[in-house]
Amino acid sequence: INHPMDLFTINSKLKNDKYTSIKDFEKDMHLIFHNCYTYNDRGSEIYNLGEELESVFNKIWVEKVIFQVGQKEKLKRVRDTDDSSTGKL
Repeated sequence: INHPMDLFTINSKLKNDKYTSIKDFEKDMHLIFHNCYTYNDRGSEIYNLGEELESVFNKIWVEKVIFQVGQKEKLKRVRDTDDSSTGKL
């Protein structure tokens, strides 16, 4: 494994504000899964658990991204409404 990554390291990076973007966090998570599939044999218990964890992560991640996009759109609509009510463009 050329680039090791684990949940403890991710947790530590989160606690110490080491991530500069949400994409960096996502990249580290996917690195864990990639390493899991590289190191463990297909069909092994660890490989299968890695697939399960990745599936759950992807589901939650997509839900969070969709929620964030929705929140940004709501904020934009509120700002647009506020600007139009005050006559600002």
